[in-house]
Amino acid sequence: MAYNAVLSLNQNLEQISNPPLEQHQTPLQDQQIKSLQEKLSFLLDFLDDSWQIRSEEVRCLEREIRDAVNKAEDMVESHISKNFGQEGFQERQMRDQNFCVDFEIVADGIDSIETKAAKLKESWGATVVHQSQRSTSLPTGQSRLPSIGKNDMVGFHNDLNQIIDRLTGHQGTLQVIPVTGMGGIGKTTLARNVYNDPRIKDHFHICAWVSISQEYREREVLLNLLDSMKQLSAEMRQENSTAKLKDYLHKSLRGMMYLVVLDDIWTTDAWGSLRRIFPDERNGSGIVLTTRFLSVVDSHRPPHHMQFLNKTDSWKLLRQRVFGEDCCPPELEEAGKEIAENCKGLPLSLVVIGGHLSNANKTKDHWEYVAQNVKSVVNSTDANCTEILSLSYNYLPHYLKACFLYMGVFPEDDEIRVSKLIKLWVAEGFLKPVTGKTLEEVAVEYLGDLISRNLIMISKKSSRGKIKTCGIHDMLRDLCLKKAQDEKLFHVRDKDNIFAESIKYSRRLCVRPDILHVEFKYYQSMGSLPSVRSILISFSEGDLIFPVDLDKGQITELVDGKLFPLLRVLDLKQQVQGFPFGEIKLVHSRYLAFPCYGKVSMPKTLPDFLGYLQTLIVDSDDVHLPEEIWRMTQLRHLLFGKCYLSCPTRSPIAGENFVLGNLLTLSKVSSSSCTEEVFERVPNLKKLGLYSGYFDETPLGILVNLPHLENLKIRGLERFRARINFTFPANIKKLTLESCKLAWKHMTFVGSMPNLEVLKLLDSVTWIPEWELPKGEFCKLKFLLLETKFLVHWRANNTNFTCLECLKLRGCSKLKEIPPSFKDIQSLQIIDLDDASPSAVISAELIQEEQENFGNDIQVRVKRQFNLPENKELEAELIAKLESNDDELQISACSQLRWLINEIKPPSKGLISRFVPRLLKFLDRDDHPQLQLEAAETMEKISIGPVDNINILIEQGTIPIMVNFLSSPEDELRERAIEVLGKIASESAKYRHLVLSSGVLTPLLAQFNDKTKQYIMAVATRTLSILLIRKPPFEQDITEQVKSAIRPLAHLILENDGAVLWHACEALFCLTFGKTDIKQAVIDAGLFPRLVELLLHCKSEIWSSVLHIVDYIILYADDTQTQLIIDNGVLPHLCKVLTLNYPDSYKKDTCYIISKIIGRNKDHIQAVIEAGIISPLLPLLQEAEIFNAAAEVIRNATTKGTNEQIKFLVNEGCIEPMCDLLDNPNEERVIKICLEGLENILKVGEAEKNQGHPEDVNVFAQMIDDAGGLQIIKNLQTHDDSEICEEAVKILETYWQEEDD
Repeated sequence: MAYNAVLSLNQNLEQISNPPLEQHQTPLQDQQIKSLQEKLSFLLDFLDDSWQIRSEEVRCLEREIRDAVNKAEDMVESHISKNFGQEGFQERQMRDQNFCVDFEIVADGIDSIETKAAKLKESWGATVVHQSQRSTSLPTGQSRLPSIGKNDMVGFHNDLNQIIDRLTGHQGTLQVIPVTGMGGIGKTTLARNVYNDPRIKDHFHICAWVSISQEYREREVLLNLLDSMKQLSAEMRQENSTAKLKDYLHKSLRGMMYLVVLDDIWTTDAWGSLRRIFPDERNGSGIVLTTRFLSVVDSHRPPHHMQFLNKTDSWKLLRQRVFGEDCCPPELEEAGKEIAENCKGLPLSLVVIGGHLSNANKTKDHWEYVAQNVKSVVNSTDANCTEILSLSYNYLPHYLKACFLYMGVFPEDDEIRVSKLIKLWVAEGFLKPVTGKTLEEVAVEYLGDLISRNLIMISKKSSRGKIKTCGIHDMLRDLCLKKAQDEKLFHVRDKDNIFAESIKYSRRLCVRPDILHVEFKYYQSMGSLPSVRSILISFSEGDLIFPVDLDKGQITELVDGKLFPLLRVLDLKQQVQGFPFGEIKLVHSRYLAFPCYGKVSMPKTLPDFLGYLQTLIVDSDDVHLPEEIWRMTQLRHLLFGKCYLSCPTRSPIAGENFVLGNLLTLSKVSSSSCTEEVFERVPNLKKLGLYSGYFDETPLGILVNLPHLENLKIRGLERFRARINFTFPANIKKLTLESCKLAWKHMTFVGSMPNLEVLKLLDSVTWIPEWELPKGEFCKLKFLLLETKFLVHWRANNTNFTCLECLKLRGCSKLKEIPPSFKDIQSLQIIDLDDASPSAVISAELIQEEQENFGNDIQVRVKRQFNLPENKELEAELIAKLESNDDELQISACSQLRWLINEIKPPSKGLISRFVPRLLKFLDRDDHPQLQLEAAETMEKISIGPVDNINILIEQGTIPIMVNFLSSPEDELRERAIEVLGKIASESAKYRHLVLSSGVLTPLLAQFNDKTKQYIMAVATRTLSILLIRKPPFEQDITEQVKSAIRPLAHLILENDGAVLWHACEALFCLTFGKTDIKQAVIDAGLFPRLVELLLHCKSEIWSSVLHIVDYIILYADDTQTQLIIDNGVLPHLCKVLTLNYPDSYKKDTCYIISKIIGRNKDHIQAVIEAGIISPLLPLLQEAEIFNAAAEVIRNATTKGTNEQIKFLVNEGCIEPMCDLLDNPNEERVIKICLEGLENILKVGEAEKNQGHPEDVNVFAQMIDDAGGLQIIKNLQTHDDSEICEEAVKILETYWQEEDD
């Protein structure tokens, strides 16, 4: 497409003028680039001016523009691609010279086209425009006058009555009713039936009808109006002055109650010209317009938007068109209903296909054929049908055509996510930049324009009222496919055209996954496809498609830039484990989407090839982004299942300080990656998704660095960290808190957000049963979704939720009532209750009744929990299958039992008792591996159930049988056995002992011998961690057994697999809780160097477990063991934890470990000092969550330290924060710790004084006084805690006695 091609090349030239990478440079001079840009700018203006001129000459020139500009773009991009290859200086120099020569030739060709366009533009005149438009417009005038006979209105009777009621029930100002809808939906038919209805004829004095069409020929329209009114004289017919005709029309209508129908109006100019003719004498006159465009008429009243027919009315209309008043033969009815359904409610399609069926043989085979080929039958039966739909496309301005045709790349009947559509439009270069707007904002305007033209349908809206998903009618999609292929915009590949030659010329390929493997071989046979810019794998979620996946080698070829060197968009649907991200060399890529299994570590080299990348989507829950991502400054959207983002300040890139100023979306990112430094580098972020792990803390205060943030979603927030004066960024309009643990008192931070419109509180935000809102909160909120099973009492007042439109309650089964103040919310429209308590439902209905009394019509929708029937009949059926001798029936019984266990009403204890013995017998069936596996999977499901199930398993001897299966050669059987033993052991200490006593450890540890079976290793490690839980402590014989696990665990913590590593750390954590001899064995096994490394692991669950292991070992270690731990380098790592941006809980636990190390002897204290720990620790004395632990470090250091070590602490500044902590009357333990530490410091000061200090004063006592500590200690003499009082008195009497005297 010419416009799109020019726009794309222009954007490319802009980027090579300011290239993100050195390789993106070309040998072109700035003047050459500027000259070509000027030509392109002229061509864009020419195309903008010529879009309504549809002469063959213009069409030919548009094709010339498209082909020449595409050639230029291919040349530029191909040259850039080769810059990334390996070549010598002379080769590069020669290639640059050849490029400049070729470029001049292409530029001259564009210059020639510019000259043609300029001449053609000069030659345009009113006559040319008039004739060129007339050639493709539907006619106006008498041929479009309404018929007098009654037209059938199947499915539109309500529409008919609504419009007639609006026209006849109104006696005020002039009524203007636009009837809008897609072409072929029946707007003219509806208007014709309104016009001819007796109620209209009786009500209005004058009725007139005129058809306008795309070309507005004013004189012809005026004459047709007069003719319709029976006012057209021979003299008037000869009148050429439109002003006189308008004046006569106006006078003819004055004083009359009239109805005028303006059919098929296309432009605001046409309406603006006609509007002044019709007098408004407030006498109830009316105008009905039919139009495909919502924007044609600026009416104060809403338009009447026509909907598609439902299935019943579609079949009724089709049946009437084929059989009239006769019945449809029974053998044709099923196929007939399918045909009607496949017309998707469009009357035009139903009428055309009805005409075909009425004239064709009425056989079942033919009707079934038609049912499967509705669109092709419609198009071949009536060319006018295609022409009617094409009118809307032909009337599109050039800048919208590519965006509209692109809808064809999505599958039929697909609900297209608008967010994805917009990202693709941006990546494809379809959007013309507008100063002051982002490309995404421009895209939203384009989408709105296409919707207003009834070319795109809104499917769903978001809670903020924005369009969430959209769609396109099948007939329009078919039009998109045809036009797109003609324009070489894209080509949809399917089984019928898999080897079509058109692939050589298509710039975009849309491929179904079930043919991708065959298609790819075809690509390989062609060597290279430089024309292809996009590959989209296209299918709907509901499609029954069985793809044959590409292998890893083929995927590498897909992304290494050799087969598709100029690819911009790759939307891959195939799930891939070990995706070759390191091989991606798509240097022109703008949009990359990959679903992946397992951990994804993006290579550091990624920015070296993806400097243009705008959108990166990786559907994996474990994505690790390198620090080099900060060099990819074109990024606009980063979307992941969960990602870890390196902070650029932790290991800075030499001399670089990049900001991702274009980044608008970042989701979901681990909260452990969220630092002030990260957020400062994404200043324009609008949408943020945070994922907080179990051990993570989310420092919400740093959100202040995101002033443009509008949409925030936080998942899994365990701890709320915020300063007292904390506020969310003021621009946030939508907030979602999912699986977050917050007290309702913290909701005041949310309630005070000034622009919040949507709030979703999902999955038990708080377990506190009462929520009482302060006055004035949530004053702008429009949508509230509340999902919590704990809330009982909810209290609000009439200053809360004053703008609320929709309230949704999910799972609020304990809520007594919705606050009565909701009856006063005038904006309220919907109350939606899902699984709510009966009293909450009653309160909603009372609110509805009160609102209705004030004239407000609100909806109350109630969805109650579905109660399953008793399972007795099903259980009897299962037992019959189970006890049969038919293997297939037994397999079916196993499958059904697993399904039943998952249901709300689980199977009875009696059924489980019947099943388990039979399942154990099935496990002996070595001759039937499938039955064995089904039995093992069912045993695993049973073990997940209640304790009664576990008891049955144990009573039937399951444990030794499962232990034996740990030696099975079948991986899946071993895996199930490990799972079952782990589930049994997790139920209680008693059952854990039973499993350990069965000799499980030896065969379980043998699972780690084969490192290639990662999943079995992960499952085995999890079960091992359960078995090693030491509460209560092991008996002696068991203790000796579990020691055998230490050596394997020493190897397991060297693994990189996240699941194996985590469970190995958990196992060590359980093992080190208790006896000293096991701790010594852990130390002797040489685990500490690796444990020290893991203290700084990127995953919170791993470093948290390791931290507790170190804590438990040091707690009971002697001085020798502690020194060995220090020698293994633990202190520098603990110092890093205090220095870097780790959660407060992690720093707190680290302080406790340091306090245990420092509390042993002076050598350990000196080691802590030399590790540089004191300096970063002292500021933690002022942190609310950490000061307790930090104060303990100082106290222990002053207790065991030498005078020199204590003086070092004082010189570092420990006195002032310790004094400040004394002024916390409710923190008795901290006060005691600080008093003890300060007393130890005072002792050293006193000793220094007694050794002959020149001024004979206790310097440290003076420092405490200067810090305000003396006055606080005096105040503590009256503290409620007697120990604190006594300690304060003792310190004052010992060190300040003279002052008191």
